[in-house]
Amino acid sequence: MSASPRFDVVALGELVIDLVPARAADGQLCFAPKPGGAPGNVAVGVARLGGRAAMLSKVGEEAFGRLLIATLAGYGVVTEGVLSTREGSTSLAVVTVAPDGDRDFMFYRNGCAESSYTPAEVAVDIIRSSSILHVGSLILGQPVCAAAQRHAVRVAREAGVPVSVDVNLRASLWRDAADMRAAALEAAGVADILKVSDEELAFLTGTHELSDGIAKLWRPSLRVLAVTLGAAGALLATDGHRVTVPGFAVKVVDTVGCGDAFTASLLADLAVSQAGLGSAAGLVRLARRACAAGAITATAAGAMESLPTASRRDAFLASHEC
Repeated sequence: MSASPRFDVVALGELVIDLVPARAADGQLCFAPKPGGAPGNVAVGVARLGGRAAMLSKVGEEAFGRLLIATLAGYGVVTEGVLSTREGSTSLAVVTVAPDGDRDFMFYRNGCAESSYTPAEVAVDIIRSSSILHVGSLILGQPVCAAAQRHAVRVAREAGVPVSVDVNLRASLWRDAADMRAAALEAAGVADILKVSDEELAFLTGTHELSDGIAKLWRPSLRVLAVTLGAAGALLATDGHRVTVPGFAVKVVDTVGCGDAFTASLLADLAVSQAGLGSAAGLVRLARRACAAGAITATAAGAMESLPTASRRDAFLASHEC
């Protein structure tokens, strides 16, 4: 890896149009298209926090694909590694939001554009010129794009670029829970930086005890494991330290993108310096900043547009000083 990387974070994976509930002027329920997809949200989150971000993916050569590319570029994400094709459509997700702000997704991905994303199409030069490669587990469910992600990880390893993983489990996209677990464990197994929710940790390890789950998932090569706890905050663990920070009380509109905001904050900070991993105080700072980003995102509808800027995150933290 070069001494001065071109990008702080490059995210590889699915780009999705979220169809979110909205009300028309006459009061009728409708669904508004909102650009999303967990890796894309992370890329935008890093850029909105002032980092240099790039995206690697494949979308349909149609209105939704163009909307995704234009939105990413509008937020400052480099999109030269996002390909378009007429051989598949852009992925869609119909989002439903419960009264408490929690959300559920119904995906439409059969024959989607990214399923044909091949190893040869991965912009390896972008990976080699990045500080961190960020991936998930979702595209490991289809053989062609799974091979593309594995190739990207190998390229990062060879270039000395740390790999970040958010397993981001979506049970509705898998025919078999065992296949989903296997894909998530594969993704987690290549991570230097790993983020899971407490529910995902329990699913992957078979225990609801956080300490036991962390011990089962921990590997010597991990630099940091982040476990998000919803409104209760987050836990960050390294080989030498473990801290838990409380969440922030906010009025929740919806939780779409909250985990991605958390991840984006953590990666944006680590891309600048990983010194914070060396002490409990450093981990607390990283976790509080990431939790603040997630809390802010919960106060607005949609994903990308609700991700905070650095100034908003800092102002939020200043107003919530202990």
